[in-house]
Amino acid sequence: MQNFDIRIATKDDLPTLNHLYADMDNKPLMSEEQITKIWQKIQQVPDYYIYLAYLEELAIGTFSLLFVPTMMHPVFHKSALLDAVTIVSSYRGRGYGKQMMREALKISAEAGCYKVTLSSNLKRDRTHKFYQSLGFKQHGWSFSYQLQSTDN
Repeated sequence: MQNFDIRIATKDDLPTLNHLYADMDNKPLMSEEQITKIWQKIQQVPDYYIYLAYLEELAIGTFSLLFVPTMMHPVFHKSALLDAVTIVSSYRGRGYGKQMMREALKISAEAGCYKVTLSSNLKRDRTHKFYQSLGFKQHGWSFSYQLQSTDN
């Protein structure tokens, strides 16, 4: 059995993250300056972590978790926002995404979260079925308001 491991990403992992994000939607790589600037902004956000999934010593996936406290309940609660989930396209369909997501759920539970939420593009039917196979349920509607283009 191959060794599968989840680690928190560091600045040294930026080239790897850049390749994983580009592979997700078959888009060009960001410049080193762009990805470094984004990394520096993310590092200023408390309780925001980017994780890398390794098979042996090869990074094959990534996800981000943001742990958010809420005052919506009579007792203190915290939830996790799961974002930027991807597995290298050549490794999809082999169970690694499922393993990675189970680890994300475990990390969130260990952080004291009562739920994990994520959003997914409406066009990603296979991805929705994947999330549902892990026990995620569609809950309400997700709305977004585009303030500016994300293509630049």
